[in-house]
Amino acid sequence: MFMGLLNLPQPLFEWIDKALLGFLPPAARLLLWSIVAALLAMELYRLLSPQKRISAIKVEFREAQRSLNDYDGPFDGAWPLISRVLGLALRRVWLVLPATLAASLPLLMVIVWLDASYGHRFPTAQEQVAVEVPAEGLVGRLDRPANQPPTAVVADASGTTVTEVMLKAPIPLLHKWQGWNLLLGNPAGYLPEDAPVDRVQLALPRLEVLSIGPDWLRGWEPTFFAALMIFAFLLKYLRRIE
Repeated sequence: MFMGLLNLPQPLFEWIDKALLGFLPPAARLLLWSIVAALLAMELYRLLSPQKRISAIKVEFREAQRSLNDYDGPFDGAWPLISRVLGLALRRVWLVLPATLAASLPLLMVIVWLDASYGHRFPTAQEQVAVEVPAEGLVGRLDRPANQPPTAVVADASGTTVTEVMLKAPIPLLHKWQGWNLLLGNPAGYLPEDAPVDRVQLALPRLEVLSIGPDWLRGWEPTFFAALMIFAFLLKYLRRIE
Protein backbone atom coordinates (compact mmCIF):
# COMPACT_ATOMS: atom_id res chain seq x y z
CA MET A 1 0.00 0.00 0.00
CA PHE A 2 2.89 2.36 0.69
CA MET A 3 4.71 1.61 -2.57
CA GLY A 4 4.15 3.34 -5.89
CA LEU A 5 5.67 2.34 -9.21
CA LEU A 6 8.68 4.59 -8.65
CA ASN A 7 9.20 3.02 -5.20
CA LEU A 8 9.36 -0.60 -6.41
CA PRO A 9 13.20 -0.87 -6.52
CA GLN A 10 13.46 0.63 -3.01
CA PRO A 11 14.05 -2.69 -1.16
CA LEU A 12 16.86 -3.57 -3.58
CA PHE A 13 18.46 -0.15 -3.26
CA GLU A 14 18.16 -0.34 0.52
CA TRP A 15 19.83 -3.76 0.63
CA ILE A 16 22.70 -2.64 -1.60
CA ASP A 17 23.19 0.53 0.42
CA LYS A 18 23.27 -1.24 3.78
CA ALA A 19 24.68 -4.70 3.03
CA LEU A 20 27.24 -3.85 0.34
CA LEU A 21 28.05 -0.17 0.91
CA GLY A 22 27.33 0.20 4.61
CA PHE A 23 31.02 0.39 5.52
CA LEU A 24 31.40 3.64 3.54
CA PRO A 25 30.53 7.12 4.83
CA PRO A 26 27.28 8.60 3.45
CA ALA A 27 29.04 11.03 1.11
CA ALA A 28 31.01 8.21 -0.52
CA ARG A 29 27.84 6.14 -0.92
CA LEU A 30 26.12 9.09 -2.59
CA LEU A 31 29.00 9.42 -5.05
CA LEU A 32 28.64 5.75 -5.97
CA TRP A 33 24.89 6.11 -6.37
CA SER A 34 25.44 9.13 -8.64
CA ILE A 35 27.72 7.00 -10.83
CA VAL A 36 25.11 4.22 -10.97
CA ALA A 37 22.30 6.68 -11.79
CA ALA A 38 24.35 8.44 -14.49
CA LEU A 39 25.42 5.12 -16.02
CA LEU A 40 21.87 3.74 -16.11
CA ALA A 41 20.37 6.90 -17.57
CA MET A 42 23.04 7.57 -20.19
CA GLU A 43 23.39 3.97 -21.38
CA LEU A 44 19.63 3.51 -21.60
CA TYR A 45 19.36 6.73 -23.58
CA ARG A 46 22.17 5.60 -25.91
CA LEU A 47 20.52 2.24 -26.55
CA LEU A 48 17.04 3.63 -27.17
CA SER A 49 17.88 6.74 -29.17
CA PRO A 50 18.68 6.67 -32.93
CA GLN A 51 22.26 7.87 -32.54
CA LYS A 52 23.13 7.84 -36.26
CA ARG A 53 20.05 9.86 -37.22
CA ILE A 54 20.70 12.33 -34.40
CA SER A 55 24.32 12.73 -35.54
CA ALA A 56 23.19 13.31 -39.14
CA ILE A 57 20.66 15.94 -38.07
CA LYS A 58 23.36 17.72 -36.01
CA VAL A 59 25.49 17.99 -39.14
CA GLU A 60 22.53 19.30 -41.17
CA PHE A 61 21.69 21.74 -38.37
CA ARG A 62 25.21 23.18 -38.34
CA GLU A 63 25.14 23.57 -42.12
CA ALA A 64 21.72 25.27 -41.95
CA GLN A 65 22.98 27.61 -39.23
CA ARG A 66 26.06 28.42 -41.30
CA SER A 67 23.91 29.19 -44.34
CA LEU A 68 21.68 31.45 -42.26
CA ASN A 69 24.64 33.26 -40.70
CA ASP A 70 26.23 33.79 -44.12
CA TYR A 71 23.04 35.07 -45.73
CA ASP A 72 23.11 38.78 -46.49
CA GLY A 73 19.93 39.72 -48.23
CA PRO A 74 16.28 40.71 -47.74
CA PHE A 75 14.26 39.09 -44.97
CA ASP A 76 11.99 37.28 -47.43
CA GLY A 77 14.95 35.33 -48.64
CA ALA A 78 16.04 34.46 -45.11
CA TRP A 79 12.72 32.94 -44.09
CA PRO A 80 13.29 29.55 -45.81
CA LEU A 81 16.68 29.33 -44.05
CA ILE A 82 15.11 30.16 -40.68
CA SER A 83 12.39 27.58 -41.26
CA ARG A 84 14.99 24.92 -42.04
CA VAL A 85 16.94 25.68 -38.84
CA LEU A 86 13.79 25.53 -36.73
CA GLY A 87 12.58 22.38 -38.47
CA LEU A 88 15.85 20.55 -37.86
CA ALA A 89 15.86 21.64 -34.20
CA LEU A 90 12.32 20.31 -33.72
CA ARG A 91 13.18 17.05 -35.49
CA ARG A 92 16.08 16.52 -33.13
CA VAL A 93 13.85 17.15 -30.10
CA TRP A 94 11.30 14.66 -31.46
CA LEU A 95 14.01 12.04 -31.99
CA VAL A 96 15.50 12.28 -28.49
CA LEU A 97 12.27 12.76 -26.52
CA PRO A 98 11.13 9.09 -26.20
CA ALA A 99 14.61 7.88 -25.20
CA THR A 100 15.02 10.81 -22.79
CA LEU A 101 11.74 9.99 -21.05
CA ALA A 102 12.62 6.29 -20.80
CA ALA A 103 16.13 7.03 -19.51
CA SER A 104 14.72 9.32 -16.82
CA LEU A 105 12.78 6.50 -15.13
CA PRO A 106 15.72 4.74 -13.42
CA LEU A 107 17.10 8.13 -12.44
CA LEU A 108 13.77 9.11 -10.88
CA MET A 109 13.64 5.82 -8.98
CA VAL A 110 17.07 6.44 -7.48
CA ILE A 111 16.18 10.04 -6.58
CA VAL A 112 12.89 9.00 -4.93
CA TRP A 113 14.69 6.39 -2.85
CA LEU A 114 17.52 8.76 -1.89
CA ASP A 115 15.05 11.40 -0.73
CA ALA A 116 13.32 8.85 1.51
CA SER A 117 16.55 7.33 2.86
CA TYR A 118 18.90 10.30 3.06
CA GLY A 119 16.49 13.23 3.43
CA HIS A 120 15.48 13.03 7.11
CA ARG A 121 15.96 10.89 10.19
CA PHE A 122 13.91 9.95 13.21
CA PRO A 123 14.59 12.25 16.19
CA THR A 124 16.42 11.14 19.29
CA ALA A 125 14.61 11.01 22.62
CA GLN A 126 16.05 14.43 23.52
CA GLU A 127 14.97 16.20 20.32
CA GLN A 128 11.68 18.06 20.15
CA VAL A 129 9.72 17.76 16.93
CA ALA A 130 6.97 20.18 15.94
CA VAL A 131 3.89 18.56 14.38
CA GLU A 132 1.71 20.91 12.33
CA VAL A 133 -1.96 20.06 11.90
CA PRO A 134 -3.76 22.50 9.54
CA ALA A 135 -7.15 22.25 11.24
CA GLU A 136 -8.74 24.31 14.02
CA GLY A 137 -9.19 22.60 17.37
CA LEU A 138 -6.65 19.88 16.62
CA VAL A 139 -3.06 19.56 17.73
CA GLY A 140 -0.29 17.15 16.78
CA ARG A 141 2.53 15.47 18.60
CA LEU A 142 5.11 12.78 17.99
CA ASP A 143 5.10 9.86 20.42
CA ARG A 144 8.27 7.77 20.66
CA PRO A 145 7.57 4.47 22.42
CA ALA A 146 10.63 2.42 23.38
CA ASN A 147 12.00 0.09 20.68
CA GLN A 148 9.31 1.17 18.18
CA PRO A 149 9.12 3.70 15.36
CA PRO A 150 7.66 7.10 16.26
CA THR A 151 3.91 7.62 15.99
CA ALA A 152 2.33 10.82 14.71
CA VAL A 153 -0.71 11.58 16.88
CA VAL A 154 -3.51 14.05 16.20
CA ALA A 155 -5.62 15.00 19.21
CA ASP A 156 -8.52 17.35 19.90
CA ALA A 157 -8.55 20.20 22.41
CA SER A 158 -9.30 17.81 25.29
CA GLY A 159 -6.28 15.66 24.45
CA THR A 160 -8.29 12.77 23.01
CA THR A 161 -6.56 11.05 20.12
CA VAL A 162 -8.57 11.33 16.90
CA THR A 163 -6.07 9.62 14.59
CA GLU A 164 -2.54 8.27 14.68
CA VAL A 165 -0.03 6.78 12.26
CA MET A 166 3.11 4.82 13.11
CA LEU A 167 5.81 6.12 10.80
CA LYS A 168 7.33 3.43 8.62
CA ALA A 169 10.05 5.80 7.39
CA PRO A 170 11.34 9.29 8.36
CA ILE A 171 9.21 11.25 5.88
CA PRO A 172 8.12 14.71 7.11
CA LEU A 173 4.68 14.68 5.45
CA LEU A 174 1.72 12.42 6.14
CA HIS A 175 -1.40 12.61 4.00
CA LYS A 176 -4.34 10.54 2.86
CA TRP A 177 -3.84 8.17 -0.03
CA GLN A 178 -4.39 9.80 -3.42
CA GLY A 179 -4.53 8.39 -6.93
CA TRP A 180 -1.08 9.76 -7.78
CA ASN A 181 0.37 7.56 -5.03
CA LEU A 182 0.09 4.68 -7.52
CA LEU A 183 3.09 6.33 -9.18
CA LEU A 184 4.85 7.79 -6.14
CA GLY A 185 4.03 6.28 -2.76
CA ASN A 186 4.74 7.59 0.71
CA PRO A 187 7.06 5.16 2.54
CA ALA A 188 6.00 6.62 5.90
CA GLY A 189 2.39 5.51 5.47
CA TYR A 190 -0.92 7.34 5.06
CA LEU A 191 -3.52 9.01 7.20
CA PRO A 192 -6.72 6.95 7.54
CA GLU A 193 -9.51 7.86 5.14
CA ASP A 194 -11.76 8.82 8.07
CA ALA A 195 -9.14 11.09 9.64
CA PRO A 196 -10.39 14.65 10.32
CA VAL A 197 -7.33 16.12 8.58
CA ASP A 198 -5.88 15.58 5.10
CA ARG A 199 -2.24 16.21 5.93
CA VAL A 200 0.16 16.42 8.86
CA GLN A 201 3.56 18.10 8.62
CA LEU A 202 6.40 16.93 10.86
CA ALA A 203 9.58 18.95 11.43
CA LEU A 204 11.85 15.91 11.35
CA PRO A 205 15.58 16.65 11.56
CA ARG A 206 17.41 16.54 8.25
CA LEU A 207 20.24 14.12 7.66
CA GLU A 208 23.59 15.81 7.16
CA VAL A 209 25.89 14.15 4.64
CA LEU A 210 28.59 16.80 5.06
CA SER A 211 29.69 18.23 8.39
CA ILE A 212 31.00 21.51 7.00
CA GLY A 213 29.52 24.36 5.01
CA PRO A 214 26.14 26.10 5.10
CA ASP A 215 23.00 24.14 5.98
CA TRP A 216 21.79 23.91 2.36
CA LEU A 217 25.06 22.24 1.36
CA ARG A 218 24.97 19.52 4.02
CA GLY A 219 22.02 17.51 2.72
CA TRP A 220 22.18 14.74 0.13
CA GLU A 221 20.97 16.83 -2.79
CA PRO A 222 24.02 19.06 -3.57
CA THR A 223 26.49 16.17 -3.32
CA PHE A 224 24.41 13.80 -5.43
CA PHE A 225 23.28 16.17 -8.17
CA ALA A 226 26.69 17.82 -8.59
CA ALA A 227 28.34 14.41 -8.94
CA LEU A 228 25.53 13.20 -11.22
CA MET A 229 26.04 16.07 -13.65
CA ILE A 230 29.81 15.55 -13.72
CA PHE A 231 29.55 11.80 -14.32
CA ALA A 232 26.77 12.20 -16.91
CA PHE A 233 28.80 14.69 -18.99
CA LEU A 234 31.88 12.50 -18.61
CA LEU A 235 29.98 9.45 -19.86
CA LYS A 236 28.51 11.46 -22.71
CA TYR A 237 32.02 12.44 -23.81
CA LEU A 238 33.64 9.04 -23.31
CA ARG A 239 30.80 7.08 -24.93
CA ARG A 240 30.31 9.70 -27.70
CA ILE A 241 26.61 9.94 -27.00
CA GLU A 242 24.70 12.40 -29.18
